[in-house]
Amino acid sequence: MKIGVIGPSITVNIIKNVAQRELPDVQFVYHCSEFYEQAGEMAAAFQAQREVDAILFTGPTNFAYARKRVSPTIPWSYLPHSRTAALQALLEAMAVHGSDLKAISVDRYEPELMRQVLEGAGIQGTKIIRAPCDFEEPGYEKKLQEFHRGCYLRGEVSACFTSMEHIMEPLVAEGIPCVRIYPAEEIVQEQVYHLQILDLSARENQGKLAVIAIHFDYTFDSEQDLFIREWEKMQYQNKFREQVYAAAQRMEAAVFGDGLDHFFILTTRSMLMNAFLKNKEHWKLLRFGQRSPEFKVWMGIGIGSAMLVAKSRATMALNHAVKEHSGTSFLAESEDRALTPLDTGAVPAPDQAAAFFARKIQVSTDTLDKIRRCLRSQGDTLTADQLARGMGITIRSVNRIVSRLEEAGCVTVVGRHSTGKGRPARVMKIALPESLRWDEMENPFSRGE
Repeated sequence: MKIGVIGPSITVNIIKNVAQRELPDVQFVYHCSEFYEQAGEMAAAFQAQREVDAILFTGPTNFAYARKRVSPTIPWSYLPHSRTAALQALLEAMAVHGSDLKAISVDRYEPELMRQVLEGAGIQGTKIIRAPCDFEEPGYEKKLQEFHRGCYLRGEVSACFTSMEHIMEPLVAEGIPCVRIYPAEEIVQEQVYHLQILDLSARENQGKLAVIAIHFDYTFDSEQDLFIREWEKMQYQNKFREQVYAAAQRMEAAVFGDGLDHFFILTTRSMLMNAFLKNKEHWKLLRFGQRSPEFKVWMGIGIGSAMLVAKSRATMALNHAVKEHSGTSFLAESEDRALTPLDTGAVPAPDQAAAFFARKIQVSTDTLDKIRRCLRSQGDTLTADQLARGMGITIRSVNRIVSRLEEAGCVTVVGRHSTGKGRPARVMKIALPESLRWDEMENPFSRGE
């Protein structure tokens, strides 16, 4: 697919960087202009020359200038405002300009979105003044400059926020704290995938489209260390998103999200069968997503003659997978609501539990196996020295492991043992979680694949 990009050079360079790193299979043609009024002429040129399959505008402003010139026959999109970008700009205002953010001015960015970001960061009661200018008014950009300049010089705001380079540069040159809000990289990816969906749907690819619906979740195992748990959840979400995008690229498919925990991959039936299922891409996603007990992933696949039909069937299959609780994925291809279960090759629960607990106490799964073998051979009541000899490691290393086991609530001191020299050693009862009390010799996955 070839996508034409229209916008100012700074934002276009952001898209170039994302494209080179994350979207190697998509071709881009770039038309740069520092004047938004030229966006309409550029869009018309793209369409007249028929050199692109879709058009991506770098923001709402240049699209607003071009919307009357965009043909309804060509897919188009623009980079919307995002919370991530707004948060980065707010942090810059505080760190670079020393703003207290008690009052700010904005032009094209929605005040409600800025307020949500501020409140999410714990900043309450910020006064947000939005520019009253209409982009179709003559001298639009000059009026925005005057608006921000006036707000700051009158002492009404401590920082100004804009999404346009021509607004920021003159104000900063005058010593006015103005911050440019750049598009977030994930927004670039999302809009490119959105254009791929539109293009793929228009071509209909021999009348058979496939949609893969994925739902993932993260559950806390306790109410302790909530900040660590939140960090782990965010890390999991980001890594799983990367896995979904990577799988979609390998299938030449498009991805669109539905909230933070739902994804839909749009592809053709042929690619679904030959790449996603035959090449075990669904196994890879499920295994990555279910690698620890607190990670949950469900998948449903739908096939139909149109995207909405395929998406509806995929959602039905996904809901059935969630409801069934077996970890099985399902495929729906007909109107009779019949579902075909798919072999998911799921990792056995004990192996998941071992990986999760090993990570929790900051040891390798091999070290955890040594602990279990030692407890099995010597019993679960022993001293640190006995544990060290049983595991074949130093007493210093064992003391670190015991400390982490104590933090996990697995150690109870039941007595003291004296050899006549030095301080009496603690006699500990070590109780590992129930999910780890199995004989690894019975589990063919205990040494990996």
